[in-house]
Amino acid sequence: MRFNLDNYETVEARLAKFWEEYPNGQVFTSIHHYDDNRVVFKAEVYKDIADPRPVATGFAEEVRDASPVNRTSHVENAETSSIGRALANWRYASKTQPRPSRQEMEKVQRMTEAPRNDADTVSKFRAACAKAGLDAQDVAREAQVDLNNLNDWDMPKLRDAFKKMQAKPAEPTKAESFVENVQKAFPTATEETPKVKDPSAPATSSQIGKLRAMLLANGIGERPKQTDAVSDIINRPISKLDMLTKGEADAAIKTLEARANRES
Repeated sequence: MRFNLDNYETVEARLAKFWEEYPNGQVFTSIHHYDDNRVVFKAEVYKDIADPRPVATGFAEEVRDASPVNRTSHVENAETSSIGRALANWRYASKTQPRPSRQEMEKVQRMTEAPRNDADTVSKFRAACAKAGLDAQDVAREAQVDLNNLNDWDMPKLRDAFKKMQAKPAEPTKAESFVENVQKAFPTATEETPKVKDPSAPATSSQIGKLRAMLLANGIGERPKQTDAVSDIINRPISKLDMLTKGEADAAIKTLEARANRES
């Protein structure tokens, strides 16, 4: 697909027009959906901060594995695009330029020009399947992708299929069935809280992504404020979220979830 990004207005330009005309207005964003690989943002535009209802809304979705850029910034990209759509849905779609914002068309470009994965990626995937006792072709069929024509946007589907098939329980042996029946007959009084594996290891990208999304949902969008908030939770100063360990990230996520439950 051929198009010139210079022909599309940026969200920044639309916002500048909005703030010039409505200095007392408000743009509110919230996370509509979040999981390990996908985020959906909703943006609401108010002419005045005191208005009870928005004049327009906009939604935008981004997938972490859709492009190299999204692997670090899919949350930010989704939020920006949702703002651009909300402004265009109201009155800030250009009369001389195409309606989509430049950020929306950059997403189209990322998707249509997604690089093909090389043979090394496929080899690593086959090795991971073999280690898990799975057939790589069976996983690919479950994901409905072609391993011989694999693109970046296929990776989320392939990963989900891998997890799904890996999680399928194997048929229990007679010994395992006996143990299970005994445990059901004589349950323990208490259950141990699941522990984080390798708590001192660096936090995973999914942990950090979820933490950023939860902080954004709590109105903490600036990176310095995010690190300050997490530092207070874990009682250790950090300059960026990448410094967290798995255990610290898990503790911060659970703390934010507990706060959200108390407030709901």
